Amino acid sequence: MVASFRKNSGAAKLPKGYVVIPIAEDQKSALLKICVLVRRKPDPVGGRLVVIRDTVDARVLLGCIVDAGGRVHQWLEIWIQNLDGLADAVPACREALSNALLDERWARYFRSLESLDESGVVETGWETVHPPPTYLDLQKLQADHRSDTESGLQWELCQDDTLLAKKSLPRYSSSLHRYLYHPKSRKNPVFIPVTADAPTNASTKPVEEITGDESDLIPLNPGGGLMLVRPHSPIGFETFVDVLSGGSWEGVSHGRSVLHLGTTTEALSGDHTVLAGDGHLFLGAHGRWGRLLETFHLKLRLLSDAVASVRAMVAQRQQPLLNLTADSFQVRLGEPGHGLPFLWTARTTLIDPGDAIALPIQGSDAAYYLRARGRGASVYQPPSAGESVRGRGSVRIRKVLQEGDGPVIVEGTLQTQERVRTARNDLVWLRLSLQDRRHDLYAHLDLKGALASGEWRFRTLGHRLSEEVTTVLQASEGVQIQDATFEVIPLLSSPCDLYALGVLAVRTLLVDKQTTLPVALDETLSLAREVANEYDDAEDLGSRIKAVFNRDLRWGQSLGPQRLTCEEVTPGDAFDLIPAEVWWSTLAMVLRVFPGAGPDSTCQDYGDAQPGGIHKVFDRLMKDLDDLLVRTRSLIVIDWRFNREIHAVIRSHLRSVVCGSSGKDQGGRSQSPG
Repeated sequence: MVASFRKNSGAAKLPKGYVVIPIAEDQKSALLKICVLVRRKPDPVGGRLVVIRDTVDARVLLGCIVDAGGRVHQWLEIWIQNLDGLADAVPACREALSNALLDERWARYFRSLESLDESGVVETGWETVHPPPTYLDLQKLQADHRSDTESGLQWELCQDDTLLAKKSLPRYSSSLHRYLYHPKSRKNPVFIPVTADAPTNASTKPVEEITGDESDLIPLNPGGGLMLVRPHSPIGFETFVDVLSGGSWEGVSHGRSVLHLGTTTEALSGDHTVLAGDGHLFLGAHGRWGRLLETFHLKLRLLSDAVASVRAMVAQRQQPLLNLTADSFQVRLGEPGHGLPFLWTARTTLIDPGDAIALPIQGSDAAYYLRARGRGASVYQPPSAGESVRGRGSVRIRKVLQEGDGPVIVEGTLQTQERVRTARNDLVWLRLSLQDRRHDLYAHLDLKGALASGEWRFRTLGHRLSEEVTTVLQASEGVQIQDATFEVIPLLSSPCDLYALGVLAVRTLLVDKQTTLPVALDETLSLAREVANEYDDAEDLGSRIKAVFNRDLRWGQSLGPQRLTCEEVTPGDAFDLIPAEVWWSTLAMVLRVFPGAGPDSTCQDYGDAQPGGIHKVFDRLMKDLDDLLVRTRSLIVIDWRFNREIHAVIRSHLRSVVCGSSGKDQGGRSQSPG
């Protein structure tokens, strides 16, 4: 048991059975070293390295900064560019990507982090320049960048397109294949493939050429991928929400092991008495009641931080994330002054750059994004946001339109037996084979213009094409082009992230020990449909929610403020402590964020975002949260004991009136919020 927060506020420490190894050879004698955490004996499940998470193009490991005496000063996330995650990417995404685009994506994310929060990056220089391939020597506890045993030359990532093409290997810039080589041995270079399924020939050798038989070498960055180092907090968003609700934290997991990092965050793994003593503002006789409102306020602060961090990232990059979940955030605790509640120092930060991949529409300013890993089954992703649909068919080009030197527009007909479902703004990626060359066109389907079953009229976006390509398309007018492939790309933008934040709000405010996130989300969406059916311009959303709750007391049971805590609180008691009008405003805030849920929704579909200002979809949510934070903060200092006594007297009087008028006992006090 943790006795006190202050007793755990010292420096971090290495967990038992683990060592740290610098990530570069030249750090052996450095006074401060950036290191990766390594388990001496591999965990049966987790192995030697502590993997925090995997993204579509990176593996994130737990590391730290240590001094010359081996003391840990800060825990770090060490991001290593890794293309293995692309194996799960949707086909259209893989075809839209290349090494050059992935490197640019990495550099843009780094620049965004620098711009938004300079303290959020520990700069190494390897954010934009590829480091040498790196292994870890467990015996010497140092990095090994591997050199050729004969020549002594160090291996490097080959980015020389001309040299690769000369050896009949895929170019670096236009493919997803990567090779190592010795840049100084250009006469007869040897290439080591370091990506899965990379083509091989007489100029290549297996990766064992580098590692040999040294079993103590642990691959850290064997492909020389770009790197990024960020501060790390082991506290996940859901973990902290549960702690605020009255739970505790088990610690950092690594396979079957639990790591004790010795940081102030271990105060969260103590029992509830400790949290009440050092974490909360409200103590003593009315602590339980005061903590309900305190918990409400702190949860709203967490949400506000999460929304602000997403808005800032989307505004900076003008690109949606498309994969937001609770795992996209971590909570950092500051160190409070003596006697101050440490839970109030919490700050939510965004830790995942998102899976959105921009579709490279050549010669067009249109911005469409692919969700790299497909929709999957996450509760945080919109169920009605269309998935990519692929198929084959034939194409007839009706007209090729161009005014002067302007963009080229192609009108035609797609004929297919595939079942095609598209929304108004969805895009169809057509791939035609003409004169032994592939031509990509991006078009919108005319949903009302089909003349026969299985036929769809289309009109492309304006493409800036070469004169040669334009001539080929014009010559194909009226010709049936067989074996054309197509893919329907749904228009997805920041409203998808807004939906995910709505689910996050449900998880934060409406999930306790008696209900799960899917159940709470279903109840919330049902409430959205209920109030949408009663839409009235003259009545605000909060008033309609109030009417629904008063008409059917079951809503108070499922979506009342008692869901804020795991303690035993009835809906009636919860509404005594949290003013009903504040709760109606809270639920109204949550309902507005779900696109297309009704006339009150901020966005009407998942592409409903202003070009060049897609971050503005979060503005109403930010305003609602700011308002609620002011209102709940002003309520925290009121006299809860006096307030409860007044409400108890009123409830007792109402019960006697109800029982007296009906002649029956109603089975306890009313749960109506009144």
